[in-house]
Amino acid sequence: MIPLDRLVALRDQYLQLVRLEIDEFGVKPTEIRHLIGRLGEFECALMIGGTLAHRANQHGFDVISKEGRKISVKTTAQKSGFVAISERTLHYADDLMLLQYIGGGLVTIYYGCIKNAVSVARIYDGVGKFELDISKARTLARKLEASGTQQTGL
Repeated sequence: MIPLDRLVALRDQYLQLVRLEIDEFGVKPTEIRHLIGRLGEFECALMIGGTLAHRANQHGFDVISKEGRKISVKTTAQKSGFVAISERTLHYADDLMLLQYIGGGLVTIYYGCIKNAVSVARIYDGVGKFELDISKARTLARKLEASGTQQTGL
């Protein structure tokens, strides 16, 4: 398990690297998905007080909450569009956290049960992936909040 102070340092270093790529090299945030994806995993673990999965590229989930819930983290710099969720590894995760890199930081779009998120997604035929539209994820999060349904410990 990575200690909290080390997790904060790693998150901050990744954030600096993302900013360097964007500011110094003129790279669009959508072109450095690998860096933004890892940044999102650190952010999720810090937000919920959880830990990173035991292996990098763990099938189906990225973070484990204090309660043992497995969280698939999706981080995007897209303003619209969708994120893909693998149908093949869906059963490994309990929850989904969808983060958006915007304005130099991360914003939570959705955090809750992955089954709720998949229920508003469409299946991408022939590939075995669900497409969760970012706007639908926002709408789902607002509905859960308005109904008083707790998303998941956030």
